[in-house]
Amino acid sequence: MVEVPKLPWRRPGGWWLRNRRYMLFQLREVGGVLSAVYGVLLLVLLSQYQAGPDAYASFLAWMRSPPVLVPTAILFAFVLVHALSWFVLIGKTQAVMSAGRAPPPRTVIGLMVGLFAVVSIAVVYLVFGGP
Repeated sequence: MVEVPKLPWRRPGGWWLRNRRYMLFQLREVGGVLSAVYGVLLLVLLSQYQAGPDAYASFLAWMRSPPVLVPTAILFAFVLVHALSWFVLIGKTQAVMSAGRAPPPRTVIGLMVGLFAVVSIAVVYLVFGGP
């Protein structure tokens, strides 16, 4: 009788869906790729702005159409998950010393997310409603 070689064990497809940590890791990685897509979209927006008012208005009208608005909102959600998960990751790994000891990770994460929110609000204010 011929001996059949035993194949190495293979993980079943979607194994990472059963573990929350792996799933969040995968979402963060996908968010990194989609951040680049979102960046390209913003660069196209800037190029249309530079091309003149008609090109910019046409591009904004295209961006406001539902077939484009829904994927853009999903892109933005992934970029937000990516940014916030990096804040959590850095807050847990970066040793920030204060008074000779490291503060709890939740404090560092809270400060970083709070600073992110303040800077984001300031940028939105300056772009859309500032002096």
